[in-house]
Amino acid sequence: MRLTEDSNGDAAVEATILFPIMIMIFAALVLLSVYLPARAALQRAAQHTATALATESSDTWLFFDEDSMSYYREYDRKQLKNVYADLFTGSSDISSKGEAIIIDNENRSITSKTGNLIVEECLIINRILYKEVIVTATREFPVPVDLSFIGFPGSISITATSVAVVQNGDEFIRSVDIAGDFAAFIVEKYNLFNITDAINSFGNRVTGLLGW
Repeated sequence: MRLTEDSNGDAAVEATILFPIMIMIFAALVLLSVYLPARAALQRAAQHTATALATESSDTWLFFDEDSMSYYREYDRKQLKNVYADLFTGSSDISSKGEAIIIDNENRSITSKTGNLIVEECLIINRILYKEVIVTATREFPVPVDLSFIGFPGSISITATSVAVVQNGDEFIRSVDIAGDFAAFIVEKYNLFNITDAINSFGNRVTGLLGW
């Protein structure tokens, strides 16, 4: 009875059980304090880069200077890209300029810059209806707390991807023309004139009822 009622050493046993749990919670908080700001800064840099490259590739007459990190207007139409020529290029690689912009953006942030920054993807994809600028960057930074005893990796990779659509009036007109020509080709190839006539007739009736 004396042994069961003896409470000496209970605090030591409880501390032995709770101490590893408290250490892991503390390590998780430290990782979150490093991960979340770094993730937000990398995402912001990727989005800013994609927007700058999309603006420069559009017909807005605006270009982005990666040295001063600012936009400037170009008054020579020859500097604008030919959207019809880009249709046959497949994709445009703009990795060097995109990498410079994203690195400069990250350097301007107040977050920690530990680890390696890798720009995995920075290119323009030509589509039939529109073009997209895709920027993907990864920062791999070492874990500030050594958790190898529980099998935790020594570094964590943060990846951010941003997409911006190129605003181009000429390309939109070209895409509408292509879509119209394709629809006319399908109608003629599969003899869908009766269907199209019925659709037109229905549309005319609806517009007549609405007073258009």
